[in-house]
Amino acid sequence: MNGPALQRIAGGGRQVARLATGTDPVILTLTHHGTGHFVVDTLDDALRSGSQLVYTDGPFTCRSLINADDRPVHALRVEADGPWTIETTSPAGALPLNGHARRPASDVLRHEGGPAIATLSYEGDPRSPDGGYFLVDTFEPDGHGFLTELASHVGPRRGEAPLPGPCLVSARSDGPWSINVHPLHVKD
Repeated sequence: MNGPALQRIAGGGRQVARLATGTDPVILTLTHHGTGHFVVDTLDDALRSGSQLVYTDGPFTCRSLINADDRPVHALRVEADGPWTIETTSPAGALPLNGHARRPASDVLRHEGGPAIATLSYEGDPRSPDGGYFLVDTFEPDGHGFLTELASHVGPRRGEAPLPGPCLVSARSDGPWSINVHPLHVKD
């Protein structure tokens, strides 16, 4: 986690975790210490399901950006076989993307450069019959406002996409992935 925690929630088993961070964009750090199932879904102000942030088994940690679109999150539904924690930080706490990053699962990175070409590689999830999912979106640097989608597919894949800059890069992945950034305009 980068930056101070705005809120920390800990639990075990099944629980609805209320968020006290309002509807501004925040980064969630989701950690599971159990050996079995771990599922986290977003809930709106009527406690209706939104996006699924995590669906995995075993010990797991990832980071996810919420409230960056038009679907404010007010709580999280957590299903786990063991202890878990959720910490929220501001989008300023996103990990810096300095040309290259390799991450084990979902994460939020901060690209401070200008327009670039992103080479994305997803290794897939060997535990998943379909190879796992990989979704990468970009948002304004403060987390407000969707910019573009870089990837959305199932199974291992490698490819290029235009990367706006500066921006937040929000990847949802249940397996290892990497990004290499090649500036569009190379300085002489």
